[in-house]
Amino acid sequence: ELFIQVIIILLICGIVAGFLAGLFGIGGGVVMVPVMFILLTDLGYEEHAMAMSVATSAAVILPTALVGTIKMNRGSNISYWPAVILGAGGIIGSVIGSTISVIIPKEIHIAAFSGFLIFMAIWMGIKHWSYLDRYHLSESTTVFIILGILVGIGAGLFGIGGGVILTPVLTSLVGMNIHRSIGISLTAMVFIASGTVLSYILLGTGIQDLFPFSIGYVNILFMVLLVCTSIPAVRLGVRTGQKTSEKNLLLLFIAMLIILAVRMLFSLFQFT
Repeated sequence: ELFIQVIIILLICGIVAGFLAGLFGIGGGVVMVPVMFILLTDLGYEEHAMAMSVATSAAVILPTALVGTIKMNRGSNISYWPAVILGAGGIIGSVIGSTISVIIPKEIHIAAFSGFLIFMAIWMGIKHWSYLDRYHLSESTTVFIILGILVGIGAGLFGIGGGVILTPVLTSLVGMNIHRSIGISLTAMVFIASGTVLSYILLGTGIQDLFPFSIGYVNILFMVLLVCTSIPAVRLGVRTGQKTSEKNLLLLFIAMLIILAVRMLFSLFQFT
């Protein structure tokens, strides 16, 4: 009965994550990580719950980003050179971020992710900062490598695809048009998510007391269930976003992020 409840929760989580991805153009990591963390903690796997959640989220994001890259390629919206440079920097950053995540105390990791959720709530609310338009960075290999490393660290630490930060940054700070920045972000995310997944598999090799069906810190059962429902739900999110008030949906999303952050902090206090 407990196993069935876990499956149902993950299927619902996948639907919500995919729906929000289609609705707001973000990766589902900001939803999947806290839900998996809470679930694994309640099941008694709190010692490695954060690492497993982040690793599995990256594994779910990888096929989604790959599918998106293929579709964007058909529309000729991808500039491969910036994407490859960003991806190369992202791989370096993802190794750094994932290594940090398994070294630091889990309490710090949980608190950091909760803070990241609150930051995301603020970012989603004011990401169209007009004053950012006054500051444009030139497109260069150095700029792309630095951005890639920073986004990769975030992906390794928090299980995000990176597009939710990378796309607005490329649009606002680098001055790219939105279609080009989305195409580049999606392609870079394939590299970044691959680096994150591989890092967590290697770092989790030999670790005991992980949830069943895990390869390193990546849980295959969770990944399959989330992928099965999240990818189809993306289309529903896209259609809904075209028919519903963006302001109301954005407020609901911000409220959800804050609630998840508070819930994770509550779990942190339970440990202490």
